[in-house]
Amino acid sequence: MITEEHLEKTKYLKAVIKESLRLHIPLPLLVQRESTQDINLMGYDIPVGTRVVINAWALGRDPSLWEEPEQFKPERFLNNSLDYKGFHYQFIPFGGGRRGCPGIQFAIAINELAIANLVYKYDLLLPDGKGGEELDMSEITGLTTHRKSPLLLTASPRF
Repeated sequence: MITEEHLEKTKYLKAVIKESLRLHIPLPLLVQRESTQDINLMGYDIPVGTRVVINAWALGRDPSLWEEPEQFKPERFLNNSLDYKGFHYQFIPFGGGRRGCPGIQFAIAINELAIANLVYKYDLLLPDGKGGEELDMSEITGLTTHRKSPLLLTASPRF
């Protein structure tokens, strides 16, 4: 079994989860905020009381922030300090600041443990001998984002 003590050594798994959250963010539009003062932001006048919606999906795919933004490249997270805790505004899958998700640490730890144990104990294959390049990763957006078609896998125990 992979335990919590092992997770600090799973650097690539952490990078894969971050890259997955960047490309397939669970909540594409963050909770609305209201401007508390008149402000000029990047040439735009935003008056007090304006409701602002942050498009976190667009931030995760912005070519001015990410090199090859449409490519799945977990390596981009291996040697940098970008994190999902809300301090780096180009990567905020759980929101940021005082109104960021309070369950970030729990959610990430549970995901890391579950994925690490699945990969450790099973060989996961697509049905009918399909390869990963044939996997349809299209999404349906709404309040949350989810896959357009279910992910079907064959799991074979390794032991």
